[in-house]
Order: sequence, then structure tokens, then C-alpha cells
Amino acid sequence: MKFDLPKECSASLFYWMAPFLFLSKVVFRKSSFFSRLTTIVQDYLTGWLMRDCDVCIAMSGCFKYAPIRAKNRGAIFITERGSTHILTQKAILDEVMPKGKSVPDFNVKRELACYEAADYIAIGSDFVKEDMLNRGIPYEKLFLNPYGVDLSMFTPSLNTENKEFDVIYVGNWSIQKGADLFTQAVQELPDLKFVHVGSISDAPLCKLPNLEHIAPVDQRQLPEYYQRSRIFLFPSRQDGFGMVLSQAMACNLPIVATTTCGATTLKRLVSFPEYIQVYNSPSVENLSNGIRKAIQQQRELTFHYGGTAVEKLSWDAYGKRYAYFLLKITG
Repeated sequence: MKFDLPKECSASLFYWMAPFLFLSKVVFRKSSFFSRLTTIVQDYLTGWLMRDCDVCIAMSGCFKYAPIRAKNRGAIFITERGSTHILTQKAILDEVMPKGKSVPDFNVKRELACYEAADYIAIGSDFVKEDMLNRGIPYEKLFLNPYGVDLSMFTPSLNTENKEFDVIYVGNWSIQKGADLFTQAVQELPDLKFVHVGSISDAPLCKLPNLEHIAPVDQRQLPEYYQRSRIFLFPSRQDGFGMVLSQAMACNLPIVATTTCGATTLKRLVSFPEYIQVYNSPSVENLSNGIRKAIQQQRELTFHYGGTAVEKLSWDAYGKRYAYFLLKITG
């Protein structure tokens, strides 16, 4: 039994999907056709093999046929959307990425179909909630539940000195995550030491003397890098709720972020919100000023700014909110 789930309550599609995963991830890594084929096959296999259920919770876009089939057999369909509305995500990325390189029409069509068919859409932040409403999604269809953090793993440090890095960013190095904005901040503040932990995606990683790159590490090693840093910078162009924000907060790092990544929700939930700076316009000037301010805050921080409110952001709290919601909708 893993994650407290009885064996009879879980099933694996690995052997069914292995050939398609091999083709899409190894043989034809650059082929969008095999990537989409893998998504479709996984969706249909799940639909065919899935038992009857009261509630079907599925990732938006990844699963369309399976949850709709479950709904037709009497289940309540909840689609999990981890980012903004797909049309907003596409509009944001179309502005900064080469033509045809942002969000494929394949993804857009599947996402929109999920929004339409779902009884509820589970989202992670106030920003996404507002975006969904602006895109015409009914208020009663939205279930807001901020994502959690493992508080036993990510713990606060009150050590304000002897930090190896001034600024840390954890996550994919991509245009969507604002890697280019992070690079500009590095160039603007040559007296500070920056570190990125994560994989390199579609943005070039410039070799700068005050920027260190760390390849992806096991999540259990992440707290070490947070503890070696003063503040957390997250200039993402769009995120449903960046879970790294909660990790940084749990480790007591002041945060500088954009309004489009869930930071406003985190700011609303902590006991001392002044340690989370959120910028609507992620200009280099704003980010640089925010970084300077956050570093000064960190040098004087002698308590955990998350306070007692941090318990609202545990995975246990996330699960309880979800359980209450499921009880409410199932009557």
C-alpha cells in the first residue's frame, strides 16, 4: 500500500503505455504527433479500463474521453487545471514565443472540451479564479484549493547569515517561467549571487559569473538549497499556483514574484504578508528593487513570517479541503 491507498484501489497502465512512451520520449522525441498519440491512447485506455465511480477527478487536457465516459455513467466530473485558462496561457505565451511554438491547437481544443464537460474545475489560486470568471466560466463551477507543501520536509531557518546564495529560483528554465526576466535581474545585480535549480527547457541559460545552475535534484534535497539562500525569486508569466512558492515560504525565504503565479493567494494566507512582494509588471527595475528590499528583510528576519497560517498550506489541509468539497457535492 503506497500513499495509504489500498492496492485494489489503484491500477497501472505502465505495460500498456510503455511502447508509446518509448516512441514519444526516446525514438521520436521531437515529434508532436507521437506525443499527442500517447495522450490520446492513455485517455482511451483509462476510459475503457476504469471502474464505475461516484467522482472522476482528471487532469484537464490530459484526460477528456475517460472522464466524459465516467460522467455519462453517473459520475461527477472534476477537471484539475494547474494553470490559467488555456486561452489566457496561449495569449501570454504567443507574445513572447516564436509563432506556433506556444500552445498547440490540439491542447486548446482538449482543454476547452474539458471545461465544457466538467461539473467542476479545481484550481489553485485567486488569479486563476479571476481569469476563469473573465473567460466566462460560471462561478459555481470553480473549486479553489491552494496546493500544499510538505511541512515536515520544508522547514524554516532563522539563520540570517552565512548564506551561499542571495537569490534562488527553483523550476524549469523556460520562457513561461520567466527565465529571461531572471537573467536580466542577474545582469542588473552583478554584486549578488544567483542560483537556479532545475531543468533547462526552451530558454537559453547564459553563462554569467554571478549565476550558478544546479541540475534537477530529488525533492528531498531541495530544502538544502533553500536554506543556503536568502530570498526566492519567481518571475513566472503564468502559473496556477507555483508550489515552489509554498516551499520557499515554508523555509522562511522572503519572496519576490509576479501576480500571475499564485503569489497573491500565498500572500493572503500567511501571517506576515509584507514578506511577499508581488508585481503586476515584472520589469527588471521592479524585480531588482524587490530583490534588494527582500534581502534587507531577510537579514532582519528573526521569526517565521508564515506564522500559524502556514498550516493552511500543508498537504493535510489541502486534502481536508478537498474531502469536505467532495462530501458537499456528493450529498
